Amino acid sequence: MKKSLIALAAVAATGAAFAQSSVQIDGVMDAGFQSIDYKGNKVNGFNGNGSTTSQINFRGVSDLGGGLKADFRVETDWNTVSNSANTGAKKSDGTLANGASFGNGEIRTGLAGGFGKVQFGAINNNTLIANLTGQPFGTAIGSGHGAVVRSNSAGTAVRSDNSFQYISPVFSGFDVSYLQANKQSKANSANFSSSLGAYDQTGVKEASVSYTNGPLAARFTNLKEDNSALAATNSTVNTLGANYALGDAKVFLWTQTNKTDDGTTRNIAATTVSATYTMGATVLMAQVGSAKNKISNKSSNIASVGADYNLSKTTALYGRYESIKDEGGVIAAASTIDGTGTTRTRLGLGIRTAF
Repeated sequence: MKKSLIALAAVAATGAAFAQSSVQIDGVMDAGFQSIDYKGNKVNGFNGNGSTTSQINFRGVSDLGGGLKADFRVETDWNTVSNSANTGAKKSDGTLANGASFGNGEIRTGLAGGFGKVQFGAINNNTLIANLTGQPFGTAIGSGHGAVVRSNSAGTAVRSDNSFQYISPVFSGFDVSYLQANKQSKANSANFSSSLGAYDQTGVKEASVSYTNGPLAARFTNLKEDNSALAATNSTVNTLGANYALGDAKVFLWTQTNKTDDGTTRNIAATTVSATYTMGATVLMAQVGSAKNKISNKSSNIASVGADYNLSKTTALYGRYESIKDEGGVIAAASTIDGTGTTRTRLGLGIRTAF
């Protein structure tokens, strides 16, 4: 359910009319029990984001007339079970928790009209959207997000700071878009400006084409990452995500190639197939797939199942299970948590409510 604050058009003393504007607040809360086996080391407890990312969004639109609109989004993601994780306060062991600061998700503003849309900010890339198009588990348990399914080459990010995006109008179900974020390196003054962010940043150029018509939705993206200013290899990630509705069922296909330019640091080809089936208030989902590490010539296999029981249009009980047999070594090491095995499993049972 969406909440809106409406500011109706006002008339200035000169008689000129200001644009009609609206601000909307929406979001989702997700929390429950999770059990994770980090390749032999197990941990159980209560956590969030088992089925989706908990967040609050502030969105606004101003109708400027003549078909021109300005809009914005400010997304804040938070931990639903830990004050320390949200405030950055010291934990009982004396370490400092990661703080969930305001606006730590997607932030953007732009103009839209007959020409399409232009926007600036820290914008979600279209590779993330292709991933959401090609499998039903989002970025939560079941998706293999960050391991098999990646939104950048390393599997660590879904957006870039200081980015620009253009999205075309829709023609016969098709649209195209382009996103760019310039690289920066403190080691090279020729491409670094402290006013544009005092940190090293990978350059990103991403082209995307999507098609949506009736039961079919598909998106293809080509993401190029320029790490040359950071003394690292460049990379290319090509992703195709598609789904097709068949009555109460929906089938999904997702495929991705992820390769560094030197051909030796990373070279992964991955494919998954998924399906959902709706029976009244219950939605069942499943996914199988593999990611082949072409350097070692070994594969990592993923299998996932899930279910939602919808208590209302906004609230659901959920269950998710994911297993990745990581013979190909595609899962980044979880710090000192990982054991010596090759299989990671994740189980989540919880409640999700949107507003």
